[in-house]
Amino acid sequence: MPGTRGARGPRGRRRTIASLLAEALSPREEARRAAVAAAFAEACGQPLAREAAVRGVTEDGRLIVVARSADWARQIEALAGPICARVNARLRARVASGLAVRVGPIAP
Repeated sequence: MPGTRGARGPRGRRRTIASLLAEALSPREEARRAAVAAAFAEACGQPLAREAAVRGVTEDGRLIVVARSADWARQIEALAGPICARVNARLRARVASGLAVRVGPIAP
């Protein structure tokens, strides 16, 4: 895709499509959920993103995350700090103050 491949962010680092979409969508309220979901998937990495998904954001800023199993839920809870920091960095705003992790189906 012209103009997006190899786009560079701060300090000349390459940015992924998910990061660019998250940044572009985050100011629009109707697209905020998609932006947060994209930022979460990128922040936690592909292996973990296959096992968990964001379903929303609470009023106090916690991401509502659904994990495929209790084991994955524990892993995500253990990584909550770094995941939230990465989500916030990708969105360039303090969106994620923590995680509310639940176990359930993750199919869209």
